[in-house]
Amino acid sequence: MSDLSAEEEQIVDEAHDIIWSSALKWCSDYDSMIVAANMLNGALRIYKTELSDREYRAFCETMLTLVDEVHPVHSGVKH
Repeated sequence: MSDLSAEEEQIVDEAHDIIWSSALKWCSDYDSMIVAANMLNGALRIYKTELSDREYRAFCETMLTLVDEVHPVHSGVKH
């Protein structure tokens, strides 16, 4: 259940579509690991800026607990 309003959900969906389509394009232009590393670095910096130290640590701990929930973008293993 989301705490977002319908308008906020639409904004999130629009941002997701723009960012995801950009990421897929960048992966066709650059090595996907370079794209992922840069996106992760940017995301962590934004979270570190916006969250308190306690919230940031809780966020990182949550990410570690969800490690098995992440699915690959496409089939095939590069490593």
